[in-house]
This record gives sequence, structure tokens and C-alpha cells, in this order.
Amino acid sequence: MEVTRVKNISEEIFIEKYIKGNQPVIVTDGMEKWDLERFTPENLKKEFGDEKVQVYNDLFDLQTIQSLEQYIDANFSRSESEGPAKQYIRWYTKLKEVEFYWSDSVFESLKKSWNQPYFIPSTSLVIPSNKEAVERNINEYSYPYKGLFISGRGSRTRLHKDPFMSNAVLCQFYGKKEIYLYSPNKEKDVMVNNEFVDVKNPDHAKFPNFKNLTPDYKDVLSPGEIIFFPSGWFHDVTCMSDSVSITWNFVHEVQLDRVCKHIEKNPEDDQLEIMRFFLRNEVPEDINSKELVEYLQNKFMAKI
Repeated sequence: MEVTRVKNISEEIFIEKYIKGNQPVIVTDGMEKWDLERFTPENLKKEFGDEKVQVYNDLFDLQTIQSLEQYIDANFSRSESEGPAKQYIRWYTKLKEVEFYWSDSVFESLKKSWNQPYFIPSTSLVIPSNKEAVERNINEYSYPYKGLFISGRGSRTRLHKDPFMSNAVLCQFYGKKEIYLYSPNKEKDVMVNNEFVDVKNPDHAKFPNFKNLTPDYKDVLSPGEIIFFPSGWFHDVTCMSDSVSITWNFVHEVQLDRVCKHIEKNPEDDQLEIMRFFLRNEVPEDINSKELVEYLQNKFMAKI
């Protein structure tokens, strides 16, 4: 089944039906006024080719640091004899207090070429926190896992769900991506001991229930489309062609109970370090998981 496609959707309906309702959706008119030509591989290489980028495999493992030009030259416009690309760029803005090859300066250069999608809320957010109800425009504020995906044909992100029950947004600027989606209630079928099934080459001995499983959605994301991956949904993404996308994550206050339950169940989750980074102006750096839940509940529960 294909993902529902909508356009001209209000923020209120998007929050109620897709964030609170926890359903995926593709919005087809969210990028109409953006300068997509600025995000072609040729232009990115021309503007930022000397910048160092983070290159990952299909399981989020950092493989190397190289220049953007080196990656594009080696992985874009590959011939059939060269085969598909096996790695891709996940070029994040700063998400922890370490010196690294972050993309903040690149996003600053690009910010006039795109903007906050009209239907995605920039207030009433838990992560990044709307301290004193300040609007969090995507081009002016930091978001968890905000980054550029620059991917040669065939590169893939294997099945996963996003950290600490956050939502993910993926805006497709260039090329096409094939997407498989499995709902949260299929967790026992697609996860064993925190390992995710490879949906394209499943180990049926390890994942015996997967042989009878079909994805809730299978679709192709095209340039100009934005897909919303809701909290807890499993997704597997393969680049059908050379591809350029922008992504970020967020948590809205209507999802707070779900997030708090995740923290209580997984107090040692290493991705909570990222959550703490985006609350660093409000909570102590060494706040433990129990105290983090108490803080979030005290701040937001009364509003929900």
C-alpha cells in the first residue's frame, strides 16, 4: 500500500491526524517555493566540494571522513559495471558538545533556498524545547539529527526506528527513494535483541515471523515531496537514483507520554545524550533519566 499523499493541509490537522494519530504521510506541496536547483549534486559540489563530510554504511556506522567532492566523484553517475554505491553522506549539524565535521555553516549558506514547511509545527515542541514558547524555525534553530543526506544510487539506510520516540521529516530535493514502512505494533516481528531484520535479505531463523509479514507501506519518494515518519515507525530507505535530501527530528508535546515511557523503559539509551544536548539550557548536563522524565512531565503535562 502506498503512503497517503496530501496537499494544502493545515498545521492543526497535521498535528491531530498524523503526529497525535501517529500515521505516516507524504505532503506534495511543502517544497513548492524552495530553490531545488540549489541542491543539485553539481551545485553542492561547486559550492561545498572542499568541505569534509561524514560517510556512513547502511547501519549508521561511520566509515570515513572525506571531501564532498571526493564522495560525489566516486559515487554519483556510476555505470552499471561499477555497481551501486554502498555508502552515503549523513552530514549533521551539531548535536553534541564535541568538535566534529558538522554542517552548520553549510545550512547557514543554504537557508534562503528553503524554509520551515508550512504544515510542520514550530511551537509546542518538547525537543527541541520551546523555552518561553519561542518559535523554532528550522532555518534559525538547531534540531536533533538535522542534516543533509547525499547518496549515490543504491545506497541504503536499513530498517530502523528513530531515537527516543521522535518523529523524522525527510525532504526530497533530488532523485528518488524507495521506502518500506512497518508500524510499531510489528516490533516483535522486525526486532530481536535490539537487532533489526534486513527486509531485503531476512534471516528467517532469527526472525521467524518475518516470512509472513508485509510492509504496511511501500512507496517511492520523488523530488518536491516531504515524508513524515511518525514516532516508533520502522523504515528502510534505498536510493533508486543519486539523491539529495534534508532531514531532522522533533518531538511534539502531544507525544510526551510516549517519550517519557521510552526513557523510563530505556534509561541507558545512549541517544538520550542527544536529547540532553537540546535541553542543555534548561537542565543540568548530568541529569539522570528519572530526573529527565520528571522535568519533562512537570513542564509539559499540565498543558496537554
